[in-house]
Amino acid sequence: MKLFTAALLCFLVLSPHSLLAQEKTTPPATDSVRTFVQGFYDWYAPRLARDKNGSVYPRALKEKASAFSPDLLHALKEDLAAQSKSKDEIVGLDFDPFLNSQDPAPIFKVGKITQGRDSYHVDVHAVSNGKPEPKPSVTAIVVNQKGQWIFADFHYPEGENLLHLLRQYKNDREKPHPKQ
Repeated sequence: MKLFTAALLCFLVLSPHSLLAQEKTTPPATDSVRTFVQGFYDWYAPRLARDKNGSVYPRALKEKASAFSPDLLHALKEDLAAQSKSKDEIVGLDFDPFLNSQDPAPIFKVGKITQGRDSYHVDVHAVSNGKPEPKPSVTAIVVNQKGQWIFADFHYPEGENLLHLLRQYKNDREKPHPKQ
């Protein structure tokens, strides 16, 4: 009888069909954050490297709109619209906001992920000669909104962040310019 009880207990604990083994495990949030951010960069960076007419950044705002917070998406679209109206001077972003570059690498890899209070800070590194650069090119700020990861902002190594820059450019555009 003792042998039967021991065998049954082993079956319940170790068998892949046991009740204990059927308990679902969910991957840590950092795994899904990593998958979300890397998926975006795997889609975006190669297209940008092949792009000759500057259409990938606006395309990302259309095709991947759900990947951005409403505030960030609105500010980016507003900046693009202002840029399209001003052919003679730069009135907004003059670099790629997702890569922090004017001449980006074709591959970017997610590095360190740090959990904040309500967000995740995801370091994204350009890949040169098959290896990620030691310092991140940009840190994506990712939040969960209604069960979906979205980009809320991008922070740059120089200490700036994208939303702040976009607000600053908008304020500069709205200021009256002295007549020359």
